[in-house]
Amino acid sequence: MKPLNILVVDDKKVIGDFFNLTMGYYGHHITVVHDLHDTLHAIKHHQFDIVFMDMVMPDKDGVEVLKEVKAVAPKLAVVMMSGYSLDEKRRQAALLGAVNCFLKKPFEVDDIRRAVKEAIGREI
Repeated sequence: MKPLNILVVDDKKVIGDFFNLTMGYYGHHITVVHDLHDTLHAIKHHQFDIVFMDMVMPDKDGVEVLKEVKAVAPKLAVVMMSGYSLDEKRRQAALLGAVNCFLKKPFEVDDIRRAVKEAIGREI
């Protein structure tokens, strides 16, 4: 099975490390960025299968970043993540094209697998 190219957008290093340790272990390619500028640069210069994006970031919130990501790559599957209860933000993200799947932090490997299956229809 072809490895996935996964982009992780989160200001917390531990989240990127978790994806690298878990999904990297299974052979998937993980790119971790921490802000809007690096997110847009990565999407413009690399082909990703799926994006996992934090909803609460210091420079712009995830919904604002999602708007800009969808302007550059409208068909890219984006799964939103948060440690907070953000029902209104989740609704806004869904309206902007985030997949109807959400990761509540803290999450486990099986949660990532489920999100990938829901977002792009692929087992990992």
